[in-house]
Amino acid sequence: VGVSDYQVQHLKELEGFATLPIAVNQVEWHPYKHDDDLQAYCRKHGIALQAWSPLSGQHGSVLKDAAIEKVAEAHNVSTAQAVLRWALQRDVSVVVGTADVAHMKSDLD
Repeated sequence: VGVSDYQVQHLKELEGFATLPIAVNQVEWHPYKHDDDLQAYCRKHGIALQAWSPLSGQHGSVLKDAAIEKVAEAHNVSTAQAVLRWALQRDVSVVVGTADVAHMKSDLD
């Protein structure tokens, strides 16, 4: 079972009546918006976190952020690659979309 945009209190409510375990919680997750308490709860309960907006969101794109540009440059990668790696290194899977095959391949590097 997957849910979207559930916070800790929502997940706790489900514990009382859910007949199947929650496998994934898809949330907005990027350097401008992430919830460490939610991540800890999900990790403790075996719920995967998945970022539905790893490069931008309600707070705008992170791709032109000076700090992220500096990190990307230091590692010789694009800002998109740096942000995606940031999420993956925190055990958050990512959902990205593009019609450009070259762009898709570079996101996977």
